[in-house]
Amino acid sequence: MVKQELTKEQLGEIYAIATIRLHDVVTELYESLFLNDGDPRVDGGNVANLMLSVRMEVNQELDLINEALHQYNEFKLNDKSSQEKILFKDGLDS
Repeated sequence: MVKQELTKEQLGEIYAIATIRLHDVVTELYESLFLNDGDPRVDGGNVANLMLSVRMEVNQELDLINEALHQYNEFKLNDKSSQEKILFKDGLDS
């Protein structure tokens, strides 16, 4: 997959999408920690499985944020290097 340059607006949209999904995951966890009658779950195996699932989903969204930021900065760094080469011919300011 070829990476494309991200604008600040696109980076912000990715942040928004990821955090909305994080919010949904945490809300779903909260609801799953309680039984239909309102009592909290006390079965450790079920709660452990819920937490494992949530951790996986949270990590995916955090990875998305991290990768988007890396992609944004990678293109900005490459642009700066190109500008330096134009200004200083060899990329060094001598």
